[in-house]
Amino acid sequence: MTEQTTFKKLITLTISFIVLDLVVQHIMVYQAVNWAFYQFNLDQFTAQFISKMTELIVVLGINAFVTKQKIYLKPRFTRLEALYWLFMVAVVIPFLSADNLLEAVGTGLMGGFPEEFLARAVLMGMFLTYLLKGGYRRHQLVKGILYADLAFALMHFTNLTHAPFSYVLVQSVLAFIAGLAYAAIYVQTGNIWSAVALHFVDDFVLTANAATGDLAMYANAAFSHFKIVLVIVLFLYWKKHEPELSRRIRHIND
Repeated sequence: MTEQTTFKKLITLTISFIVLDLVVQHIMVYQAVNWAFYQFNLDQFTAQFISKMTELIVVLGINAFVTKQKIYLKPRFTRLEALYWLFMVAVVIPFLSADNLLEAVGTGLMGGFPEEFLARAVLMGMFLTYLLKGGYRRHQLVKGILYADLAFALMHFTNLTHAPFSYVLVQSVLAFIAGLAYAAIYVQTGNIWSAVALHFVDDFVLTANAATGDLAMYANAAFSHFKIVLVIVLFLYWKKHEPELSRRIRHIND
């Protein structure tokens, strides 16, 4: 198989995955959830939760039968990863007193699971599998992250059917920026659960707005700075050190 043929296959698979996901989710699932909304008198949040969790099933189903991208789930249990998980827990604790705790947890689940399996596990995985097949090169790794992140951000423009352009544009830009941190932790750990946790905590903290007090304020500030530092440090670290996801992908390719 030539380089050009392989690239065409990558583009075909990427477009097929995105189109199938959008068609199934925005047409079939939307219609089913909309019917259930009126049939069973669901509230808006419950309907949205069902829709997003169904999206996770759709993503996994399309990947199983069409794109067939391996999703890396196994953790390594290193000291740094243990500290990472402890930090995630520490950030969440001050917000457990929020009046809208269940809503915050639900919002975290809606973002963390379907979006990470879609954007990082499948989309980014396909780009990195192609770009790293010739060996580890940091610029190829970064290109794969940026391409997948951009594709996911642009998918938000389907929301123009029910939201103004200015809102969707901001939503897309924020999704791209936040996606850099989610991608960085997945690439470094080689474990999609790390990205799911970071995304969950991000949405959870943003939603648990009823939590007050200095501890919650400090936790929010620490978490925000952590994401920025995470991206900067890891992108520099990869200049001389190959991250775990790259090693796992190349092992499969070999």
